[in-house]
Amino acid sequence: MKHIKQGIAILGITSMIAGIPAIVYAQAAQTTRGTQISYQQYYTQGVQKLEQGNFSGAIEDFNQAVQLNPKLYQGLCLRGMAKYQLGDLQAAKVDFEQALKINPNYADAYNSRGIVSAELGDTQSAIADFNKTLTINPQFVDAYYNRGLLNHKQGNYKLAIADFNQALKINPKLADAYGNRAIVQYTLGNKRDAVADLQKAATLFREQGNSEGYQQTQFLIQKVQE
Repeated sequence: MKHIKQGIAILGITSMIAGIPAIVYAQAAQTTRGTQISYQQYYTQGVQKLEQGNFSGAIEDFNQAVQLNPKLYQGLCLRGMAKYQLGDLQAAKVDFEQALKINPNYADAYNSRGIVSAELGDTQSAIADFNKTLTINPQFVDAYYNRGLLNHKQGNYKLAIADFNQALKINPKLADAYGNRAIVQYTLGNKRDAVADLQKAATLFREQGNSEGYQQTQFLIQKVQE
């Protein structure tokens, strides 16, 4: 879960958890060997279940991991992601906030809380969280993307385009950003630019094996060209 559930398409949750096990392993050395193995095993199982879409199972494992290591802010954040996937937005938000109490500089938690706030209708808080994410990590592509969606929603079209531009500068393969930038361009009356962005998005979706995104984009191209 790195993107708000709107727009052309949504990236999977797996991209958010890359690299975290190594961080947890480094922290584990500070505990006894028995506890280290135990909470790491629960954490690893939780990550695997999260990737597999077994969100209830992931929550159970992260519960165990966090119980054994209450300062495991990564586990709290991932548990929040699992709760989010099950539609329990308020509980997810609590987990993200608990993670931030332990590590106030955890960019993933700010981005995730921003997504939940956006879907709860609190746009102002969401944008503040995306801003904070980018203050901590100016290369956090998904925060630009998410903020771009909200700027578009609020009618701040130039700001939305600037955010999508920045997201694409960091990740030129982000088909979603091309697709949503196209929608903003179309709203502004820039039909040619909109078509160009949609065609680029369609190409990337096809290359990435995202048939749903490809088909949706092709439909939008036809609508724009009418």
